[in-house]
Amino acid sequence: GKAAVRQNATKHGLLSQEVLLPGEDAATLEELGERLRAELQPVGELEGMLVDRIIAAYWRLRRLGRVEAGIFAWELYGELAERARQEARAHEKTGLDQLREKTSLPSVILNQRKHKDALSKAKEMESMRDAETATLGRTFIRDSETVNAFSKLSRYETAIERSLYKALHELQRLQAGRNSEGDAPPPAVVDVEVSGL
Repeated sequence: GKAAVRQNATKHGLLSQEVLLPGEDAATLEELGERLRAELQPVGELEGMLVDRIIAAYWRLRRLGRVEAGIFAWELYGELAERARQEARAHEKTGLDQLREKTSLPSVILNQRKHKDALSKAKEMESMRDAETATLGRTFIRDSETVNAFSKLSRYETAIERSLYKALHELQRLQAGRNSEGDAPPPAVVDVEVSGL
């Protein structure tokens, strides 16, 4: 039951419990995990858990970049599609517009080639807007409707980075204590945060 509902609340994946979301490459995540484990060389369960956290945070930071690109893509291609549709409508206008609106008369195309080109461009932009990266951005925008999506994205980035560095510092502290072989106490943990305010 718990495994089945674990991803129910997953929208954009930045705060999901699962590291790998549908559509993401498991092999790439596995390679990343292998590289980080080789570099960080955890010993024991606790260090292994900290490395798992580092891998998860790193993966989410990579996803965050895709979400940001998706927000831009969704907005950009949506705007370009609307402009192309407006251009197509400009080639449909005649003196009968008001009568056509009231009686549902078909549009009269003034310039077939330009009208067709504009509609084709609109469909192309809508297709790009609906591509995977832009859809990821739209998912995040939808989740952020009450706030600025970029502001919320920035807050997520800060929280994920904090999690990454916290796990990394704790791992380094444990490894330093283990490597000192009892001759020296492990270094004290000092986390410094710098605010841009």
